[in-house]
Amino acid sequence: MITKRTNNPPRGDQKGAVLFLSLILLLALTAIGISTMQGSVFEEKMAGNTRDWNFAYQAAESALRSGELWLDDSNSLPDPDNTGSNGVWGFEDIGTGSWWATQSSSWWGSNAVALSGIAYVESQPRRIIEEDTFVKDSLSIGQQQTATGLNFYRITSRATGGTDRTLVKLQSMYARRF
Repeated sequence: MITKRTNNPPRGDQKGAVLFLSLILLLALTAIGISTMQGSVFEEKMAGNTRDWNFAYQAAESALRSGELWLDDSNSLPDPDNTGSNGVWGFEDIGTGSWWATQSSSWWGSNAVALSGIAYVESQPRRIIEEDTFVKDSLSIGQQQTATGLNFYRITSRATGGTDRTLVKLQSMYARRF
């Protein structure tokens, strides 16, 4: 009599090892997929924040350039005062040190010059021009003539991005001969 041998063990000896291994593999692939999606969401948020910051930075740069152009277009020396009503604040009339870092958005809204037409920002950028120093061309002493030289101004701008949570403040020094 010929008996046939099979390589398969009897079904009663199987304990479900293949099922167990496939569930472990499925769990591992799910964990990898979830962590990849979380990384993608995080990268998307970073890209959005960078885009928002770029809008704010470009708006603040526009406000600085607006102040420089305003000084360039002035035919005569601006007369600074302690309210900035004529476009230029007097030296340290606003405050000393880093006054621009502590002023609230409502202060900027009521005291700074606003630009218009800047797209993709929460609120339009604003700028302040402060008289800084006057540097004479000559070091001659005792002359009674009117001194010629450079007038220095500090221009400070404040801008938001697409949301009011993104805030950029920039400063530049600008010299002009009148």
